Amino acid sequence: MEPDSKLEDLRSVLSCVFEKLGAESLTEPDQVELVARAEVVQDQIEAIQDVVGDEERIRMRTTPVPEPSGDRLF
Repeated sequence: MEPDSKLEDLRSVLSCVFEKLGAESLTEPDQVELVARAEVVQDQIEAIQDVVGDEERIRMRTTPVPEPSGDRLF
């Protein structure tokens, strides 16, 4: 699964968890469980973002900088 798609899915799950946390009829055990789930999902999101960020940094370091041309615009 593409990282962007996975991130979108996880963000959707996190949004649903926060929506449920806002429910007035939520019991204390349910609230504790939802907070724990939110933390797990947030950790997964951060892990994917870290991997994507690392890939970007590697790609930027390995992409050659083009040589300046002798043509001047001004």
